[in-house]
Amino acid sequence: MASQNIRERRCFSFTWVIENFSFYWQKIGKKILSPAFTVDTIESTKWKLVLYPDGELRVKNDSMSFFLRREADSKGPTDITIYLELSFLAADGSVLKSSSITEYSFARGKDIGFPEILKKELLRSQRQQFLTEDILTARCRMWKKFGEIIEQRQYFARTRIGIERRSFVWTVPRFSTCEKSTFNIKSILNDEPVMTLNILATTNKLQVILKAESLKSSIFHFHLLDSSENRVEFLKQKIIFAERYDEFFYLFSISKEKLMKNKSLYLPNDILTLHCDCSFTAGIMSEEIEKICQGCPPLTQEETLECEDLESKTTSLDLIRILQENLESLYKENFLCDMKLKTKTRTFPAHKFILGARSPVFKAMFTNDMKERNSECVNIEDLDDDTVQRMLQYMYTATVPDLQWDSACNLYTAANKYVILSLKSKCSSFLKDNLSTDNACDLLILSDMHQDEDLKSRAEEFILNDEEIFDTKEWKLFMKTNVPLAADLMYLKLKK
Repeated sequence: MASQNIRERRCFSFTWVIENFSFYWQKIGKKILSPAFTVDTIESTKWKLVLYPDGELRVKNDSMSFFLRREADSKGPTDITIYLELSFLAADGSVLKSSSITEYSFARGKDIGFPEILKKELLRSQRQQFLTEDILTARCRMWKKFGEIIEQRQYFARTRIGIERRSFVWTVPRFSTCEKSTFNIKSILNDEPVMTLNILATTNKLQVILKAESLKSSIFHFHLLDSSENRVEFLKQKIIFAERYDEFFYLFSISKEKLMKNKSLYLPNDILTLHCDCSFTAGIMSEEIEKICQGCPPLTQEETLECEDLESKTTSLDLIRILQENLESLYKENFLCDMKLKTKTRTFPAHKFILGARSPVFKAMFTNDMKERNSECVNIEDLDDDTVQRMLQYMYTATVPDLQWDSACNLYTAANKYVILSLKSKCSSFLKDNLSTDNACDLLILSDMHQDEDLKSRAEEFILNDEEIFDTKEWKLFMKTNVPLAADLMYLKLKK
Protein backbone atom coordinates (compact mmCIF):
# COMPACT_ATOMS: atom_id res chain seq x y z
CA MET A 1 0.00 0.00 0.00
CA ALA A 2 1.41 3.43 -0.98
CA SER A 3 2.51 5.53 1.98
CA GLN A 4 0.29 8.42 0.88
CA ASN A 5 -2.80 6.18 1.09
CA ILE A 6 -1.72 5.06 4.55
CA ARG A 7 -1.09 8.65 5.66
CA GLU A 8 -4.68 9.56 4.85
CA ARG A 9 -6.08 6.87 7.14
CA ARG A 10 -6.79 7.31 10.85
CA CYS A 11 -3.78 6.56 13.02
CA PHE A 12 -2.59 6.42 16.61
CA SER A 13 -0.10 9.18 17.48
CA PHE A 14 2.26 9.39 20.48
CA THR A 15 4.22 12.63 20.93
CA TRP A 16 7.05 12.57 23.47
CA VAL A 17 8.71 15.71 24.81
CA ILE A 18 12.08 15.49 26.59
CA GLU A 19 12.92 18.65 28.56
CA ASN A 20 16.53 19.75 29.22
CA PHE A 21 17.72 17.27 26.64
CA SER A 22 21.30 18.63 26.56
CA PHE A 23 21.82 17.16 30.02
CA TYR A 24 21.30 13.56 28.96
CA TRP A 25 24.02 11.30 30.36
CA GLN A 26 23.41 8.16 28.33
CA LYS A 27 26.52 7.27 26.34
CA ILE A 28 26.59 4.97 23.30
CA GLY A 29 24.46 1.90 23.89
CA LYS A 30 22.46 3.52 26.73
CA LYS A 31 18.84 4.53 26.27
CA ILE A 32 16.05 6.82 27.47
CA LEU A 33 12.59 5.24 27.62
CA SER A 34 9.28 7.00 27.21
CA PRO A 35 6.37 6.32 29.57
CA ALA A 36 4.55 3.14 28.56
CA PHE A 37 1.34 3.59 26.56
CA THR A 38 -1.46 1.22 25.64
CA VAL A 39 -3.08 1.50 22.21
CA ASP A 40 -6.67 0.44 22.72
CA THR A 41 -7.42 0.94 19.03
CA ILE A 42 -4.72 -1.59 18.02
CA GLU A 43 -5.62 -4.72 20.00
CA SER A 44 -4.86 -3.05 23.38
CA THR A 45 -1.15 -3.49 22.72
CA LYS A 46 1.41 -1.88 25.05
CA TRP A 47 4.45 0.06 23.85
CA LYS A 48 7.37 2.36 24.70
CA LEU A 49 9.59 4.62 22.62
CA VAL A 50 13.31 3.94 22.98
CA LEU A 51 15.86 6.70 22.29
CA TYR A 52 19.64 6.25 22.26
CA PRO A 53 21.01 9.84 22.34
CA ASP A 54 24.55 8.71 21.40
CA GLY A 55 23.42 5.76 19.30
CA GLU A 56 23.09 2.07 20.05
CA LEU A 57 26.17 -0.15 20.14
CA ARG A 58 26.05 -1.25 16.49
CA VAL A 59 25.98 2.35 15.20
CA LYS A 60 29.26 3.24 13.49
CA ASN A 61 28.42 6.84 12.69
CA ASP A 62 27.78 9.75 15.04
CA SER A 63 24.02 9.24 15.05
CA MET A 64 21.01 9.10 17.33
CA SER A 65 19.00 5.84 17.37
CA PHE A 66 15.20 5.72 17.72
CA PHE A 67 13.01 2.63 18.18
CA LEU A 68 9.52 1.51 19.07
CA ARG A 69 9.31 -1.35 21.57
CA ARG A 70 6.38 -3.65 22.11
CA GLU A 71 6.36 -4.42 25.83
CA ALA A 72 6.83 -8.00 27.01
CA ASP A 73 3.55 -7.88 28.98
CA SER A 74 1.59 -6.47 26.01
CA LYS A 75 -1.87 -7.80 25.29
CA GLY A 76 -2.99 -8.75 21.82
CA PRO A 77 -1.72 -11.45 19.44
CA THR A 78 1.74 -12.98 19.72
CA ASP A 79 2.81 -11.09 16.59
CA ILE A 80 1.12 -7.95 15.32
CA THR A 81 1.80 -6.15 12.03
CA ILE A 82 1.50 -2.36 11.81
CA TYR A 83 2.64 0.54 9.66
CA LEU A 84 5.08 2.74 11.58
CA GLU A 85 6.52 6.24 11.21
CA LEU A 86 9.03 7.81 13.65
CA SER A 87 9.73 11.56 13.52
CA PHE A 88 11.37 14.52 15.23
CA LEU A 89 9.30 17.71 15.37
CA ALA A 90 9.98 21.43 15.62
CA ALA A 91 8.39 23.55 18.34
CA ASP A 92 5.53 24.49 16.01
CA GLY A 93 4.72 20.82 15.29
CA SER A 94 6.25 20.73 11.82
CA VAL A 95 8.33 17.68 10.90
CA LEU A 96 12.10 18.17 10.93
CA LYS A 97 13.15 14.58 10.32
CA SER A 98 11.02 11.53 9.66
CA SER A 99 11.29 7.91 8.66
CA SER A 100 9.22 6.56 5.82
CA ILE A 101 5.97 4.78 6.67
CA THR A 102 7.03 1.14 6.79
CA GLU A 103 5.36 -2.17 7.57
CA TYR A 104 6.74 -4.09 10.56
CA SER A 105 5.76 -7.17 12.56
CA PHE A 106 6.23 -6.89 16.33
CA ALA A 107 6.55 -9.81 18.72
CA ARG A 108 6.30 -9.11 22.45
CA GLY A 109 9.52 -7.58 23.79
CA LYS A 110 10.78 -6.62 20.30
CA ASP A 111 12.39 -3.27 19.36
CA ILE A 112 12.12 -2.05 15.78
CA GLY A 113 13.25 1.29 14.41
CA PHE A 114 16.15 3.22 12.98
CA PRO A 115 19.73 2.95 14.33
CA GLU A 116 20.88 6.05 12.40
CA ILE A 117 17.71 8.15 12.10
CA LEU A 118 19.40 11.47 12.94
CA LYS A 119 23.02 12.52 12.49
CA LYS A 120 24.36 14.25 15.60
CA GLU A 121 26.04 16.85 13.38
CA LEU A 122 22.61 17.83 12.03
CA LEU A 123 21.34 18.13 15.61
CA ARG A 124 24.26 20.41 16.45
CA SER A 125 24.09 22.56 13.31
CA GLN A 126 20.30 22.98 13.54
CA ARG A 127 20.06 23.12 17.31
CA GLN A 128 17.70 26.10 17.22
CA GLN A 129 15.18 24.03 15.26
CA PHE A 130 15.57 20.62 16.90
CA LEU A 131 16.16 21.80 20.48
CA THR A 132 14.11 24.95 20.95
CA GLU A 133 14.45 25.85 24.65
CA ASP A 134 16.46 22.61 25.00
CA ILE A 135 13.38 20.46 24.33
CA LEU A 136 13.53 17.48 21.98
CA THR A 137 10.16 16.41 20.56
CA ALA A 138 9.83 12.90 19.13
CA ARG A 139 6.75 11.30 17.64
CA CYS A 140 5.51 7.85 16.74
CA ARG A 141 2.55 7.23 14.43
CA MET A 142 0.99 3.80 13.99
CA TRP A 143 -1.57 2.47 11.50
CA LYS A 144 -3.29 -0.89 11.43
CA LYS A 145 -2.31 -3.16 8.57
CA PHE A 146 -5.65 -4.95 8.58
CA GLY A 147 -8.79 -2.91 9.05
CA GLU A 148 -9.22 0.70 10.10
CA ILE A 149 -8.60 2.43 13.42
CA ILE A 150 -12.09 3.44 14.50
CA GLU A 151 -11.14 6.65 16.30
CA GLN A 152 -8.17 9.00 15.96
CA ARG A 153 -6.10 9.02 19.17
CA GLN A 154 -3.30 11.37 20.20
CA TYR A 155 -1.21 10.83 23.34
CA PHE A 156 1.18 13.47 24.69
CA ALA A 157 3.92 12.50 27.14
CA ARG A 158 6.70 14.41 28.87
CA THR A 159 10.00 13.34 30.37
CA ARG A 160 11.73 16.05 32.38
CA ILE A 161 15.41 15.85 33.22
CA GLY A 162 15.58 17.83 36.45
CA ILE A 163 18.34 20.42 36.58
CA GLU A 164 19.65 22.96 39.05
CA ARG A 165 21.50 26.08 37.93
CA ARG A 166 24.17 28.05 39.76
CA SER A 167 26.01 31.28 39.03
CA PHE A 168 28.75 32.38 41.39
CA VAL A 169 31.96 34.38 41.67
CA TRP A 170 34.93 32.52 43.08
CA THR A 171 37.70 34.71 44.47
CA VAL A 172 41.13 33.46 45.46
CA PRO A 173 42.95 36.05 47.62
CA ARG A 174 46.77 36.05 47.95
CA PHE A 175 46.93 34.06 44.76
CA SER A 176 50.72 34.28 44.37
CA THR A 177 51.23 32.22 47.57
CA CYS A 178 47.99 30.24 47.56
CA GLU A 179 48.28 26.48 47.15
CA LYS A 180 44.64 25.45 47.32
CA SER A 181 41.18 27.04 47.28
CA THR A 182 37.86 25.20 47.65
CA PHE A 183 34.31 26.03 46.61
CA ASN A 184 31.29 23.87 47.52
CA ILE A 185 28.17 23.78 45.33
CA LYS A 186 25.15 22.74 47.36
CA SER A 187 21.82 21.33 46.32
CA ILE A 188 18.78 23.48 46.99
CA LEU A 189 16.87 20.34 47.93
CA ASN A 190 18.82 19.47 51.08
CA ASP A 191 21.57 22.11 51.34
CA GLU A 192 24.19 19.37 51.06
CA PRO A 193 27.27 19.70 48.82
CA VAL A 194 26.83 17.93 45.48
CA MET A 195 30.04 19.21 43.87
CA THR A 196 33.33 20.46 45.23
CA LEU A 197 35.67 22.58 43.14
CA ASN A 198 39.34 22.75 44.08
CA ILE A 199 41.98 25.08 42.70
CA LEU A 200 45.46 23.58 43.02
CA ALA A 201 48.28 26.02 42.37
CA THR A 202 51.27 24.14 43.72
CA THR A 203 52.96 23.82 40.32
CA ASN A 204 53.36 26.17 37.39
CA LYS A 205 49.83 25.22 36.36
CA LEU A 206 46.62 26.27 38.02
CA GLN A 207 44.34 23.22 37.98
CA VAL A 208 40.62 23.18 38.71
CA ILE A 209 39.44 19.78 39.92
CA LEU A 210 35.85 18.69 40.43
CA LYS A 211 34.48 16.11 42.82
CA ALA A 212 30.82 15.19 42.42
CA GLU A 213 28.32 13.17 44.43
CA SER A 214 25.39 11.28 42.85
CA LEU A 215 25.17 13.43 39.71
CA LYS A 216 24.60 12.31 36.14
CA SER A 217 25.93 15.24 34.13
CA SER A 218 26.88 18.89 34.41
CA ILE A 219 27.65 21.81 32.11
CA PHE A 220 30.25 24.37 33.23
CA HIS A 221 30.92 27.81 31.78
CA PHE A 222 33.94 29.60 33.28
CA HIS A 223 35.11 33.19 32.74
CA LEU A 224 38.18 34.90 34.08
CA LEU A 225 37.41 38.43 35.32
CA ASP A 226 40.05 41.04 34.59
CA SER A 227 40.79 44.22 36.52
CA SER A 228 37.95 46.05 34.72
CA GLU A 229 35.57 43.16 35.56
CA ASN A 230 35.36 42.18 31.93
CA ARG A 231 34.77 38.48 31.32
CA VAL A 232 37.35 36.44 29.43
CA GLU A 233 35.84 33.11 28.44
CA PHE A 234 38.13 30.11 28.62
CA LEU A 235 35.97 27.07 29.31
CA LYS A 236 32.59 25.67 28.34
CA GLN A 237 32.36 21.96 28.98
CA LYS A 238 29.82 19.21 29.51
CA ILE A 239 30.79 16.44 31.91
CA ILE A 240 29.20 12.99 31.91
CA PHE A 241 29.98 11.60 35.34
CA ALA A 242 29.29 8.04 34.22
CA GLU A 243 32.30 8.30 31.91
CA ARG A 244 34.78 8.23 34.79
CA TYR A 245 35.43 5.60 37.41
CA ASP A 246 37.40 7.77 39.83
CA GLU A 247 35.82 10.54 41.87
CA PHE A 248 37.81 13.47 40.49
CA PHE A 249 37.40 15.33 37.19
CA TYR A 250 39.98 17.74 35.82
CA LEU A 251 38.03 20.66 34.41
CA PHE A 252 40.91 22.75 33.09
CA SER A 253 44.37 24.03 33.78
CA ILE A 254 45.99 27.35 32.89
CA SER A 255 49.50 28.65 33.23
CA LYS A 256 50.10 30.25 36.62
CA GLU A 257 53.19 31.90 35.19
CA LYS A 258 51.11 33.56 32.46
CA LEU A 259 48.70 34.93 35.06
CA MET A 260 51.54 36.27 37.17
CA LYS A 261 53.11 38.00 34.16
CA ASN A 262 49.77 39.75 33.54
CA LYS A 263 48.90 40.26 37.19
CA SER A 264 47.94 43.90 36.71
CA LEU A 265 45.21 42.68 34.37
CA TYR A 266 44.20 39.34 35.88
CA LEU A 267 45.37 39.58 39.51
CA PRO A 268 44.52 43.04 40.85
CA ASN A 269 45.60 43.19 44.51
CA ASP A 270 46.84 39.60 44.09
CA ILE A 271 43.24 38.32 43.81
CA LEU A 272 42.14 35.81 41.17
CA THR A 273 38.45 36.13 40.28
CA LEU A 274 36.50 33.49 38.36
CA HIS A 275 32.89 33.73 37.28
CA CYS A 276 31.12 30.41 36.85
CA ASP A 277 27.75 29.37 35.46
CA CYS A 278 26.99 25.72 36.01
CA SER A 279 23.98 23.48 35.61
CA PHE A 280 23.71 19.90 36.74
CA THR A 281 21.29 17.01 36.96
CA ALA A 282 20.83 14.04 39.23
CA GLY A 283 18.54 12.32 36.74
CA ILE A 284 14.97 12.28 35.47
CA MET A 285 12.65 14.28 37.70
CA SER A 286 9.33 13.29 36.17
CA GLU A 287 7.81 11.27 33.34
CA GLU A 288 4.15 10.97 32.58
CA ILE A 289 1.48 10.90 29.92
CA GLU A 290 0.04 14.40 30.20
CA LYS A 291 -2.88 14.29 27.81
CA ILE A 292 -4.98 11.97 25.69
CA CYS A 293 -7.06 13.35 22.83
CA GLN A 294 -9.75 11.10 21.37
CA GLY A 295 -11.32 11.85 18.02
CA CYS A 296 -9.58 15.24 17.76
CA PRO A 297 -8.72 16.17 14.16
CA PRO A 298 -5.28 17.76 13.65
CA LEU A 299 -5.34 21.55 13.95
CA THR A 300 -2.24 22.02 11.79
CA GLN A 301 -0.60 20.05 9.02
CA GLU A 302 0.52 17.52 11.63
CA GLU A 303 -0.81 17.26 15.18
CA THR A 304 -0.55 20.19 17.55
CA LEU A 305 0.37 19.72 21.18
CA GLU A 306 -2.99 20.98 22.37
CA CYS A 307 -6.50 19.54 22.34
CA GLU A 308 -9.45 21.85 22.94
CA ASP A 309 -13.19 21.37 23.10
CA LEU A 310 -15.24 22.31 20.05
CA GLU A 311 -16.40 25.70 21.34
CA SER A 312 -12.97 26.99 22.34
CA LYS A 313 -11.50 25.58 19.11
CA THR A 314 -14.05 27.50 17.05
CA THR A 315 -13.28 30.69 19.00
CA SER A 316 -9.54 30.22 18.49
CA LEU A 317 -9.97 29.65 14.76
CA ASP A 318 -12.10 32.80 14.50
CA LEU A 319 -9.41 34.83 16.28
CA ILE A 320 -6.71 33.37 14.05
CA ARG A 321 -8.77 34.24 10.96
CA ILE A 322 -9.20 37.84 12.15
CA LEU A 323 -5.47 38.14 12.87
CA GLN A 324 -4.65 36.77 9.41
CA GLU A 325 -7.00 39.26 7.79
CA ASN A 326 -5.50 42.18 9.73
CA LEU A 327 -1.92 41.20 8.86
CA GLU A 328 -2.85 40.60 5.24
CA SER A 329 -4.38 44.06 5.11
CA LEU A 330 -1.22 45.51 6.64
CA TYR A 331 0.81 43.81 3.91
CA LYS A 332 -1.44 44.67 0.95
CA GLU A 333 -1.81 48.32 1.95
CA ASN A 334 1.96 48.72 2.55
CA PHE A 335 1.13 50.48 5.80
CA LEU A 336 4.19 51.79 7.71
CA CYS A 337 6.58 49.54 5.80
CA ASP A 338 10.23 50.04 6.79
CA MET A 339 11.98 47.47 4.61
CA LYS A 340 12.05 46.39 0.96
CA LEU A 341 12.87 43.02 -0.58
CA LYS A 342 14.35 43.58 -4.01
CA THR A 343 14.51 40.95 -6.77
CA LYS A 344 16.04 41.54 -10.23
CA THR A 345 12.78 42.99 -11.56
CA ARG A 346 10.61 44.10 -8.64
CA THR A 347 10.60 45.59 -5.16
CA PHE A 348 8.33 44.32 -2.34
CA PRO A 349 7.61 46.56 0.68
CA ALA A 350 7.59 44.77 4.04
CA HIS A 351 7.99 45.22 7.80
CA LYS A 352 11.20 44.38 9.65
CA PHE A 353 9.35 43.11 12.72
CA ILE A 354 7.32 40.62 10.65
CA LEU A 355 10.34 39.40 8.70
CA GLY A 356 12.41 39.06 11.86
CA ALA A 357 9.64 37.28 13.77
CA ARG A 358 9.06 34.73 11.00
CA SER A 359 12.65 34.06 9.93
CA PRO A 360 15.79 33.74 12.11
CA VAL A 361 17.85 34.64 9.03
CA PHE A 362 16.09 38.01 8.63
CA LYS A 363 16.26 38.49 12.41
CA ALA A 364 20.03 38.04 12.31
CA MET A 365 20.30 40.53 9.41
CA PHE A 366 18.45 43.23 11.35
CA THR A 367 20.01 42.68 14.80
CA ASN A 368 23.63 41.71 14.12
CA ASP A 369 26.41 43.77 12.63
CA MET A 370 25.37 43.17 9.01
CA LYS A 371 24.84 45.63 6.19
CA GLU A 372 21.04 45.07 6.23
CA ARG A 373 20.82 46.35 9.82
CA ASN A 374 21.13 49.96 8.77
CA SER A 375 19.70 49.53 5.31
CA GLU A 376 16.14 49.76 4.05
CA CYS A 377 16.59 47.11 1.39
CA VAL A 378 17.50 43.41 1.16
CA ASN A 379 18.57 42.16 -2.26
CA ILE A 380 17.14 38.74 -3.17
CA GLU A 381 18.29 38.20 -6.71
CA ASP A 382 18.28 34.39 -6.59
CA LEU A 383 14.48 34.18 -6.16
CA ASP A 384 11.84 35.13 -8.73
CA ASP A 385 9.02 37.60 -8.13
CA ASP A 386 6.29 34.98 -7.70
CA THR A 387 8.29 33.09 -5.06
CA VAL A 388 9.07 36.21 -3.02
CA GLN A 389 5.43 37.30 -3.17
CA ARG A 390 4.24 33.86 -2.01
CA MET A 391 6.86 33.78 0.75
CA LEU A 392 5.76 37.18 2.03
CA GLN A 393 2.10 36.18 1.91
CA TYR A 394 2.88 33.16 4.04
CA MET A 395 4.93 35.20 6.49
CA TYR A 396 2.01 37.57 7.01
CA THR A 397 -0.94 35.15 6.82
CA ALA A 398 0.42 31.58 7.20
CA THR A 399 -1.36 30.63 3.96
CA VAL A 400 -0.10 29.51 0.54
CA PRO A 401 -3.09 29.48 -1.84
CA ASP A 402 -3.05 27.91 -5.32
CA LEU A 403 0.16 25.99 -4.76
CA GLN A 404 1.42 24.09 -7.82
CA TRP A 405 4.41 21.79 -8.29
CA ASP A 406 6.87 24.39 -9.64
CA SER A 407 5.82 27.09 -7.20
CA ALA A 408 6.07 24.60 -4.31
CA CYS A 409 9.63 23.67 -5.34
CA ASN A 410 10.67 27.32 -5.55
CA LEU A 411 8.94 28.17 -2.28
CA TYR A 412 10.59 25.18 -0.59
CA THR A 413 13.97 26.58 -1.66
CA ALA A 414 13.10 30.03 -0.28
CA ALA A 415 11.83 28.58 3.01
CA ASN A 416 15.02 26.57 3.38
CA LYS A 417 17.19 29.63 2.67
CA TYR A 418 15.44 31.79 5.26
CA VAL A 419 14.75 28.94 7.75
CA ILE A 420 10.96 29.36 7.72
CA LEU A 421 10.41 25.86 9.03
CA SER A 422 6.63 25.71 8.97
CA LEU A 423 6.58 26.87 5.33
CA LYS A 424 9.29 24.37 4.43
CA SER A 425 7.25 21.61 6.06
CA LYS A 426 4.09 22.69 4.22
CA CYS A 427 5.88 22.68 0.86
CA SER A 428 7.54 19.36 1.66
CA SER A 429 4.16 17.77 2.40
CA PHE A 430 2.70 19.14 -0.83
CA LEU A 431 5.59 17.73 -2.84
CA LYS A 432 5.32 14.33 -1.16
CA ASP A 433 1.58 14.21 -1.80
CA ASN A 434 1.94 15.15 -5.47
CA LEU A 435 4.77 12.87 -6.51
CA SER A 436 4.42 11.34 -9.96
CA THR A 437 6.45 9.42 -12.51
CA ASP A 438 7.22 12.71 -14.27
CA ASN A 439 8.54 14.67 -11.28
CA ALA A 440 10.07 12.11 -8.86
CA CYS A 441 13.60 12.54 -10.23
CA ASP A 442 13.30 16.34 -9.96
CA LEU A 443 12.29 16.01 -6.31
CA LEU A 444 15.25 13.72 -5.64
CA ILE A 445 17.60 16.36 -7.07
CA LEU A 446 15.92 19.13 -5.04
CA SER A 447 16.05 17.19 -1.75
CA ASP A 448 19.68 16.20 -2.29
CA MET A 449 20.63 19.81 -3.08
CA HIS A 450 19.18 20.96 0.24
CA GLN A 451 20.35 17.89 2.21
CA ASP A 452 16.79 17.05 3.24
CA GLU A 453 17.06 13.36 4.11
CA ASP A 454 13.36 13.04 4.90
CA LEU A 455 12.24 14.38 1.51
CA LYS A 456 15.01 12.46 -0.25
CA SER A 457 13.91 9.18 1.34
CA ARG A 458 10.35 9.78 0.17
CA ALA A 459 11.49 10.44 -3.42
CA GLU A 460 13.72 7.34 -3.39
CA GLU A 461 10.90 5.22 -1.98
CA PHE A 462 8.53 6.40 -4.71
CA ILE A 463 11.02 5.73 -7.51
CA LEU A 464 11.94 2.28 -6.22
CA ASN A 465 8.27 1.31 -5.98
CA ASP A 466 7.40 2.57 -9.47
CA GLU A 467 9.11 0.35 -12.05
CA GLU A 468 7.78 2.46 -14.94
CA ILE A 469 10.12 5.33 -14.05
CA PHE A 470 13.17 3.36 -15.16
CA ASP A 471 11.78 3.20 -18.73
CA THR A 472 11.14 6.95 -19.10
CA LYS A 473 13.14 9.62 -20.90
CA GLU A 474 13.34 11.53 -17.60
CA TRP A 475 15.20 8.65 -15.97
CA LYS A 476 17.66 8.30 -18.86
CA LEU A 477 18.43 12.02 -18.68
CA PHE A 478 18.68 11.80 -14.88
CA MET A 479 21.29 9.00 -15.15
CA LYS A 480 23.45 11.14 -17.44
CA THR A 481 23.28 14.36 -15.41
CA ASN A 482 23.15 12.97 -11.85
CA VAL A 483 25.43 9.94 -11.83
CA PRO A 484 26.01 9.70 -8.02
CA LEU A 485 22.27 9.90 -7.23
CA ALA A 486 21.44 7.35 -9.92
CA ALA A 487 24.14 5.02 -8.61
CA ASP A 488 22.78 5.30 -5.05
CA LEU A 489 19.31 4.43 -6.31
CA MET A 490 20.56 1.40 -8.19
CA TYR A 491 22.33 0.24 -5.04
CA LEU A 492 19.12 0.60 -3.04
CA LYS A 493 17.21 -1.24 -5.78
CA LEU A 494 19.62 -4.17 -5.63
CA LYS A 495 19.30 -4.34 -1.84
CA LYS A 496 15.51 -4.64 -1.97
